[in-house]
Amino acid sequence: MKIKFTLLLFFIFLAVNNCATLKKQKYVAQSEILETDTTIQKPPVELPDISTAIETTAVQIAPTPKWDQYNSLLFFDMSMTTIYDDQYNDSNSLISAINYSLQYLNKLNDKSIVNFGADSFTINHLKESLIDFKEKLLLYDFTETFYEYVRENFCFYKSNADTVLFTGYYEPLLFGSFVKTDKYRYPLYRVPDNFYKIELAKYPFYSKFNGLPKVIRGRIQNKSILPFYTREEIDYKNALYGKDLEIVWCDNDIDVFFLHIQGSGIVQISDTQFIRVNYADQNGHQYKPIGKYLIDKGLVAREDMSMQTLKKYLVDHPEEKQEIFSYNPSYVFFRIVDTGPLGNIEVPLTPYRSIATDVRIFPKGALCFIETEKPIFNSDNEIIGWLPFKRFVMNQDTGGAIRGPARTDLFTGFGKISEQTAGMLKNPGNLWFLIKK
Repeated sequence: MKIKFTLLLFFIFLAVNNCATLKKQKYVAQSEILETDTTIQKPPVELPDISTAIETTAVQIAPTPKWDQYNSLLFFDMSMTTIYDDQYNDSNSLISAINYSLQYLNKLNDKSIVNFGADSFTINHLKESLIDFKEKLLLYDFTETFYEYVRENFCFYKSNADTVLFTGYYEPLLFGSFVKTDKYRYPLYRVPDNFYKIELAKYPFYSKFNGLPKVIRGRIQNKSILPFYTREEIDYKNALYGKDLEIVWCDNDIDVFFLHIQGSGIVQISDTQFIRVNYADQNGHQYKPIGKYLIDKGLVAREDMSMQTLKKYLVDHPEEKQEIFSYNPSYVFFRIVDTGPLGNIEVPLTPYRSIATDVRIFPKGALCFIETEKPIFNSDNEIIGWLPFKRFVMNQDTGGAIRGPARTDLFTGFGKISEQTAGMLKNPGNLWFLIKK
């Protein structure tokens, strides 16, 4: 017990000192807000003075987060805003997505509180709101009667950001083998055995110190607590090789890298065998976007940046892949799942009906309304224009780069068009959360 408590104090000390450096690190793009769920960043130190360091350092240097669950949403009058769902011929997909959110909410305590900005509601109230919305949709479908009912009977809370940047993500297809060969040599790893998390938010002291991460991650080696391995250490220095952690071996390292960003995918083993892999955990290191790296280096113009552009650059410059990939120390571990892809609330995502937002500030499983634009492709899969996009969606996922009220990621599904849409989507728009009055 004494050893465990000492390790806990050590983790906390390192986490507090990490918080002091976060203010100095900034991404250029609005879509790349800092990840505060970080890992240990310093080597072991002498333990006797740790408790003193926590008391004297945390309050003084830990930055106060700008956004939280109380200020990220504002009540909004929708009387002058058009409510319309552009997928009006497919209410079934929304009903299915609502049912998945209800599955999640049914596991929670009905009396638990969820915040919509400064206003608080019970989980039971949130569930009743979804049930009523679903029943009226089944009764009226997407008609003016339905839209009017929603406007009159639901409260709308708008993201407090000046504008919301919408991006997309999808479920990719990879090709793999359960046996390593010359062709299949890029592994997907399960969560390692020597991987530890401490959920600081569950401890009584957590509320006393602004800026502490909710979770910290690391590994134990020779009775010392160290940061978990980085991407470079795992992929290029074989930190996990030979530990029997490989779920499957894939044939393309670029596809594997982007699978880490998407969080889930399908791996084809043979003509008749497929497995679905899903996010299981992350090594705790801060996510750093390689798109920013290429822009900062002057290798790709900011206005030309997209997922397709990134992949093309990597294909054309294979000698640079290790340096580029290693720029992002964050690393994702996977698991095999039967259904999915699964969002952070452990329910299947619905194409164009599920979104990912900042899990720290927005209510999980809630109903949302979004407006932005989506790309139009010609027969050669080239963008020929953009269409206004208004839709009811469900908040069912999160992501390492999805931080703050100014970011939303739309799940676009599986297949080539889904990939192209997700890769090109980087448009401003608006985000509202709904709950019944």
